Amino acid sequence: MTRNEAYDNITYYLKSRFIKFHKDDYENTKRLTMAYKGYINCPNMALESCIYFHSDCMEGRVYYTELGANICKNSAHQAELYRLLNYINAAVWPCTSDGSDGELYQPYHLHTPRIYVTEDGCYDITATTVIPYDFYDVAVLETEDYMTAFIPELMDRLSPAIFGVLSGKITAEDAIEYVKTTILNED
Repeated sequence: MTRNEAYDNITYYLKSRFIKFHKDDYENTKRLTMAYKGYINCPNMALESCIYFHSDCMEGRVYYTELGANICKNSAHQAELYRLLNYINAAVWPCTSDGSDGELYQPYHLHTPRIYVTEDGCYDITATTVIPYDFYDVAVLETEDYMTAFIPELMDRLSPAIFGVLSGKITAEDAIEYVKTTILNED
């Protein structure tokens, strides 16, 4: 699949799912930007995302709103957040599913996001996944659902741990325990 075909496919997917998006170019790279509302655990109950269409792959990013970035920037607990993110990146291997009990496709470990704080001084807490176009061509719907539904849902589920640490309400150890029980379903 080419960059333009992927861009057209994802644009069609967004339109067909009534997901509002904005098209633009960022540093000569096509980009689609979306905003998602109704994520009750997230600051402002919202998330944002974008997909960059590079020459050989697409880069999907999901991140908290500006309020989330400001909470991170002004927190005295960033070191504990980094410890939590290190644990998440080492232990959380998302298994994407269709949300319809396997009617459309079976659950798979297709993509793995890296969750981090951006180094550009904006303090965006971001989940990023790089997906080659030839892999996207093999798992089109699974990849589209992953970028627009599954990762936003994961970020919402991680919010109590992330922002609990940043606010100082819980320790990194408590947040890791939360991830183990709530995200990984460990006892």
